[in-house]
Amino acid sequence: MKICRKTIAILATLTALHSFADPQEEQPMRFLCIGDSITQGGRNDRPEHTYRLPLQRMLHEAGRKYEFIGSQTKGLHGDTVWPEVAPGVPFDPHHEGYYGNRTAAVVDKVIAAWQDDQPAPDVVLVHLGTNDQGNLPHEETVQAPLKKLIEFLRGKNPRVKILLGHLNFNDSKGGNSIRPLVEALAAEMTTAESPVVTVHHYKGWHEKPDHPETDTFDWAHPNPQGQAKMAAAWLKALQDLPEK
Repeated sequence: MKICRKTIAILATLTALHSFADPQEEQPMRFLCIGDSITQGGRNDRPEHTYRLPLQRMLHEAGRKYEFIGSQTKGLHGDTVWPEVAPGVPFDPHHEGYYGNRTAAVVDKVIAAWQDDQPAPDVVLVHLGTNDQGNLPHEETVQAPLKKLIEFLRGKNPRVKILLGHLNFNDSKGGNSIRPLVEALAAEMTTAESPVVTVHHYKGWHEKPDHPETDTFDWAHPNPQGQAKMAAAWLKALQDLPEK
């Protein structure tokens, strides 16, 4: 039954994709994924491909044209081999994920790595704060850097869509402290031209590794099932944005 529910959810997400992009459009939708290890992944001892792999597979299966951008292409282990999106369709490895980094450090690295001649993203997926749970106060260590990031991204594309992912924890003091700050920031910064929305990855999430339906390898890093859940949640949030 678990597999059936998961399959139905993914098929529903793929169907919904048709409402936010025209498959015949000439320009691909550019995605920029920003985060820490949950975004970078790439360990050789387990299939830690991150949500970026199932995200690309869902886009491909729906016939969407996409391009992933970013200054990074490697995983934690530099010789990691990424699986194909589909037979003959290579995985697009570009990202801005930095294993073990805190929010402010990632934001500074993204800004420093930006090249003025590179294309700006249409959609930015941000998943930061896991390494800041004990790094107080969260108003300064998480909320302020995220605001700086949003302002920077809008300087590159005033119409950029920004999705702020909540942490994948249901019972974390740090995560519970960060969550309302991210919500408040999204409410403050969102505009009709450049929406900022939150994505509730923790809902329906099982972080405990010995749970029979666990979504993680080790409490924090998503296993393949968790990676697919994250991808579906990102795409659902994007599909729910009002048409402009």
